[in-house]
Amino acid sequence: MRKQLCYNCASGRASCWLIGGLGCLGVAVIAIIAMVFLGRSLVNIFGRPIEEVVSKAQVVVPVQRAAYDALQRYAAANNGKYPKSLKELTPKYSAEDLTRPIKLNDGSEVRLVYKPPQQGAAPDTVILEHKPPIKSQMELFGQKIDMEFTYQVQLNGEVYQQQVIIDPEGSKQIQRQRFRR
Repeated sequence: MRKQLCYNCASGRASCWLIGGLGCLGVAVIAIIAMVFLGRSLVNIFGRPIEEVVSKAQVVVPVQRAAYDALQRYAAANNGKYPKSLKELTPKYSAEDLTRPIKLNDGSEVRLVYKPPQQGAAPDTVILEHKPPIKSQMELFGQKIDMEFTYQVQLNGEVYQQQVIIDPEGSKQIQRQRFRR
């Protein structure tokens, strides 16, 4: 009896492994297909709004950095004092007029806002930002979430992204992080 039981186990092993392997392969294929479709929907939910904001930031931040460099040249030439407005930078410290609107790729415009620093201001004092904020919207579980992004340049030259997330009830959540692009 024991020999017969072992014979059934040995002959059954190949079919168990074969069925188990095919079952695992089927589950893996289904998982890959689900990941592809889920990945596409996640890109539509999160990727497109973020992609739009980043493309606009690639227009705004270089102008802000150029304005910051001009401000630093002005301060170096004037014993550490900063100008009262961006108009004072043209044409000696900046070839372009930094008070003109910055045209974004969707046709909208933003303007640089300069906040002259006080004598002895902290290095993390915001001296340049843009108005209005760059707006984006995403839909999550059927609810629209509004987002506003503002890029800010500090006295020490670091650029930060301030993100305001507004849920459907109107509650705001503000996040601020260093922008490294």
